[in-house]
Amino acid sequence: MYYSVKEVSELTGVSTRTLRYYDTISLLKPHHYTESNYRMYSSKELDRLQLILFYKSLQFPLEEIKSLLTNGNTLSNLSMQRERLIAQANHIDKLIKVIDSTISYQKGEIQMTEQQKFEAFKEEKLKDNEALYGDELREKYDEDTLSKSHAHYKHLPQESFDKAEDAERKMFELLKVMINENLEVSDLIGKEIFEYHKMWLEIMSGMYSAEYHRNLASLYVQDERFAHYYNERVEGSCERLSEVILHYTK
Repeated sequence: MYYSVKEVSELTGVSTRTLRYYDTISLLKPHHYTESNYRMYSSKELDRLQLILFYKSLQFPLEEIKSLLTNGNTLSNLSMQRERLIAQANHIDKLIKVIDSTISYQKGEIQMTEQQKFEAFKEEKLKDNEALYGDELREKYDEDTLSKSHAHYKHLPQESFDKAEDAERKMFELLKVMINENLEVSDLIGKEIFEYHKMWLEIMSGMYSAEYHRNLASLYVQDERFAHYYNERVEGSCERLSEVILHYTK
């Protein structure tokens, strides 16, 4: 059975204009064209359109969707996205529970510890870090080290978290001065920057060694995502911070 553009549009909710555009960019070609040059679609094309709409709902750009459908393993990709959705659903469930508890807390019906107030947000941060940097971190550190660090972070009291953020803020202020005034890492300001970053690392990871610190410094300059995080705050700060850490962990 074949479907016209209008029939596909009515069946799927995708506009006829969008269907024509998908044909133009070779994302969704019709099964064939009639003698009058009308597009006709089969069940196979509808299956592909279903996948396109699914990936679009997950915010994938069209070029990436095209690549996934052309080169990827459909079953493997779907299974991976299913796991992703389950993780998102679990996180939403936790946020709902936090909201419910917060409503009861604001009404004076229950008490909430500082840890309970922020636990769901910390878990989200851990998942983001795992998605972004998990592979790179496992190249540098063993699973036991990473597990201990994650467990420490999840139970970090808000006071300690605030202290770490304050240390990072001061570190960036000094990095800006160092870069603008072209100061050496061996100058006093370099030592202050190192101590603030060391403090941040000790608080956030729950452990410290010079080797651990040096590995992190190397990772900063090797991975553009880390570089982007630092350089977005202060231009050129990633490389200078790495130099500072390597200098004071000799």
